[in-house]
Parts: sequence; C-alpha cells; structure tokens
Amino acid sequence: MTKRRPTRQRHRGGFTLLELLVAISVLAVVSLIAWRGLDTLVATRARLAPEAEDVRALLTAFGQLERDLARTINPQLFAADGPPIVVTTIGGAPALSITRTAPEPVDGATAIQVIGYRVEAGVLVRSASVPLRGRGTLAAEELTHVRLLAGVKSMRVRLWRDGQGWYDPLDPNAGSPPPPAGSARSVPPGLELSLERADGKVFRRVLLVG
Repeated sequence: MTKRRPTRQRHRGGFTLLELLVAISVLAVVSLIAWRGLDTLVATRARLAPEAEDVRALLTAFGQLERDLARTINPQLFAADGPPIVVTTIGGAPALSITRTAPEPVDGATAIQVIGYRVEAGVLVRSASVPLRGRGTLAAEELTHVRLLAGVKSMRVRLWRDGQGWYDPLDPNAGSPPPPAGSARSVPPGLELSLERADGKVFRRVLLVG
C-alpha cells in the first residue's frame, strides 16, 4: 500500500496585488467624493457669508429701532411741545425723529433723548443726543452717529392712525391733519419702516410704539 503524503496548508501572509489595487481604487473614489463635498461646502459658505452679514446688520438695525420706539415718551407726562415721533426731510430724503426716555437717569431724574434715523450716502445712520432735561436746540457736538446698515438706497416711514390706517406724513394727500401736539393721540400706535436696498430688494418692518 502506498502512503498518502500529507497535504500542506497554505498560510496567506498578506494581500494579493489585485486586492491592493481594488482597495486603492475604492479609497481614491471615497477621497474624490469627500473632496468634492468639502469644496462645495466651502464655496457655499463663501457665497453666503456676505448675505448672512447683511441679514445680521438688518436685524440689528430693526432691533435698535424697536428698542427706541419702545421707550417713546408720553407727551402728556413730559409736557412736550411737539409730537414725540416726527417724520421730516433732510437734504430731500425722509428722516425719522424719536423722542424717548434716556437709558440712564440724569442726577436721579428721568431724562429724554432725541434719536434720529436717516439715509446718508447709501448708509442708514442712527443719531443720538446726550440725555436732556428738556427739549431745546441741539448742538452738533451733542450728537453721536452710528452707521447701522450699508447699501441702502432709500427709506420710507409710515405711521398708523386710528380710523385711517397707514399714512405717509410726507404725502400732501395723506388725509386729515395729525392730532394736536401734547395729546395722547399725537403718538401713533404703530410705525412701518421700509428700506430699499441698492439691489432693488425692499425690507419692511412693522413696529409698535411705546
């Protein structure tokens, strides 16, 4: 009888060349997909960054106006000789003036502050006076100016009048004259601010007064 030779078992100590080529090909495809995704993410972020900054500046401007309107004075309590909210023109462009209580009292007494909004050289500018104990003529050095929003083409302000709705104080056909100064009715309950950007977009915000 012939004896069978024991079969030798092959022990694989690594990968074949074909397996390595397949693994490298898969890694190359995955790397390409990851690179394309990262490139798209960076490009999208770079494209949206200026727009996000504009939106942040716009919300900041509207938020500041909302805080100013929330502190509008009561003309009966302060014996004001004029309405606390006035829409006028400066250099032919609309401007908004708000008389509000100052954030910090002067010598322990409540003071007032005059706030102005206008568009100057394509920028929405907020002007604020020093705290005052009474209304009078303000010197230029008593005003501080802050640039709130750039790229603004124009501004429009409308006020709410009970029984009439929204009206533009600068429109000669706005309707009946406003209530007498110093009365509670001289304070409009609401204000609408519209900002037209240089790119033609219009942003509108309705805010409560007081």
